Amino acid sequence: MIALSALRKRSACRALGLMSLSMAMLVASASSGTSLHATQDEPAVPQEPAATPSTKSTELKVPNDFTAEAIEAVDGELAKKITPLLETLFDASQPADARKAAATELQSATSAMSATSPESESLKRRLHRRVLLLSASISASEAPAAAVAPGASRKAVSSAASKAGTALGLVRNGNLWVDYLHLTELQTGSAALPLLQQVRKNLTPADSMDDRQRSFMTKVELQELAAAVDGAIAAASYEGDDEGAKNEQQSQIGILIGSLLSYEQAQIAAEAEKSRAAWRVLRNRFPAAADVLRPVVNEHYFNHNLHFTVSEELLSRLLSDYRSETGCIADCIMGAWVTGSQNTDINVRADIQPSLSTARFNLDVNGNTRSNTKAQKDPATVWTNGNHYFWIKQSVFFDGETVTSSPASISVDTNSRTVGLATKYDGIPIIRGIVRRMAAQKIAESKPQSDALTASRLREEALPKFEDETRQQFSDANSSLQKTRDSLERRGVAPDSISARSSNTHIAVSSRTIGIARIGGSTQPPAALMATGAAAQIHESALNNSIDALGFQGRAVPEKDFAKELEVALSELFQRDIELWDGESEPAPAGEEPEPPTVFVFSNTDPIRVRFASGKIILVLRMGVRQEGREEIPEQIITIPATLTLQDGKIIYEPGNIGVASREEADRLKQVTRANQIRRIMNRRIVRKEMNPTIDLQAAGDKTLPVTATLIHMADGWLTTEFK
Repeated sequence: MIALSALRKRSACRALGLMSLSMAMLVASASSGTSLHATQDEPAVPQEPAATPSTKSTELKVPNDFTAEAIEAVDGELAKKITPLLETLFDASQPADARKAAATELQSATSAMSATSPESESLKRRLHRRVLLLSASISASEAPAAAVAPGASRKAVSSAASKAGTALGLVRNGNLWVDYLHLTELQTGSAALPLLQQVRKNLTPADSMDDRQRSFMTKVELQELAAAVDGAIAAASYEGDDEGAKNEQQSQIGILIGSLLSYEQAQIAAEAEKSRAAWRVLRNRFPAAADVLRPVVNEHYFNHNLHFTVSEELLSRLLSDYRSETGCIADCIMGAWVTGSQNTDINVRADIQPSLSTARFNLDVNGNTRSNTKAQKDPATVWTNGNHYFWIKQSVFFDGETVTSSPASISVDTNSRTVGLATKYDGIPIIRGIVRRMAAQKIAESKPQSDALTASRLREEALPKFEDETRQQFSDANSSLQKTRDSLERRGVAPDSISARSSNTHIAVSSRTIGIARIGGSTQPPAALMATGAAAQIHESALNNSIDALGFQGRAVPEKDFAKELEVALSELFQRDIELWDGESEPAPAGEEPEPPTVFVFSNTDPIRVRFASGKIILVLRMGVRQEGREEIPEQIITIPATLTLQDGKIIYEPGNIGVASREEADRLKQVTRANQIRRIMNRRIVRKEMNPTIDLQAAGDKTLPVTATLIHMADGWLTTEFK
């Protein structure tokens, strides 16, 4: 009776896929009782195998972007006020009380700052973050340094070994790993220190291992075992040696703080690895100090690094489906042969519901069926007009990984009226009136039963079709999401933390991708809750962590193939077509010879980095250059700044002056020559571009929904884009 093919949840699949891939979504405060703020807690299971870093503390010094000159460029008066305070705070030889007092004054000065430009906003956020970090490190240094008790540590080893043994029992040739890791001995809870040290060595990926074996070593159960073994070794090592424990605690705090500050300057992976290793040591060996540092570290360095939010209005437009369908009726109902026609209008919308633990919305279906029928049952023929309404509601939940739904419910309101009546006795004057009155009375008596039957048929036809279609479409959505997660996991960049929630007007999802030895996002900057659109925020760490997974490290890639290869790698990573830019370079200026074939030779570490700072997007390439007929240029650090702005209905990409530096070349003239050669190559590739700010999102059915970027903002490592 009612065709509900209009309720294709293909649109829901696309919209929810968009939420998930952004790998997760914008966070903000809603003007409702349910907060959209995402919080990042430390994972219960360590995210990578523990490894003891060098015990040599990293030297602490004022960061380059906190020098008097750097701050003066943003705010001269502020520089005069806080430069002495920064020098005191970053001087580890100063008394703790003096450094704490400096931190307090800096916090007050930071709170009073006005962030009226991307530069001042970035400076304010960096000051706030680093002052909190230094202040927490001073307090952590004063925490008791007693390591975890040996008995508790060995019990933890036994439990972790049991879990690892169970997991390995499900893996082909897992028994070989059980023997290799001495899990049987560890489960006794009495393993001696030499055995613990051997197991720890076996849990450290060796150079001889292939990529598959190294990936296997990152299994959660093996990571948990590594952390437990580390704790047991530490407990045995520092038992009775308070001074040694205190020195080690202070050393690890110094390494953590120094490596985090260094990472902020250049996004170097080695500094990220050092900070993660030091943090792991503090958590496992010196829990009192870790408890002091945890709020600052989790909020400002290991936080979500991708956010996305969508308004109810935009979600409804993506999911809405309006259709009018016409059909014929030919059926036997209550002993009468009924024929006629019907027209059904269906409208689907989304209604976002408050939820702290998932993104939740209702699919609301409003249906109206109008019918014109003729019922024939001897001796009467009855013409009837129907105007029936039905409402279907289904709650949908999205936790950032899986779409689920509750059973749908339906309510029906039937309205019918008789518009014509004829009997075969209408030609007999006396009998005609009697028969018509009897027929009318019979119609009136049967109306409740007829309406109930109509309502029942509406329910029996509409509800199963709706649930079948949503079930299939949600299954397709989950399958697509799983393929994307599998691809990300194979590359080691799957989100390890996802937060999904909703207010009564917006859905928000956030994710964190930090892999086994990377850094996450800082505190999310504010963004408007757009009433009719969406907003996305990505931290440079999320982008760089994904770029690391593309496999350009140590590779030689022809210049002409680089853009295309990057697109292919990203498309494979995210399981969807991604187009970046035209791979063709600009022609050589008149009078100049074209550049010979060029090959980019990327660094073994940190080959490509992207930064979002003070209104600019900064691309950093660490690579050498080979050109036919010319001397090979060894590895250089190439910095390409650019602005990304909205002007006159276009997105304008405007590259700035390209910087080229070398850490090794002492011959200044040779370096200048090399830098100019690289600039010629890059300037023909990196050019001003005008782009359309409107993109088409897949909506219900085969429709597309255009959305237009209305804001592009870059500051303190975050790129914020708003759409409507």
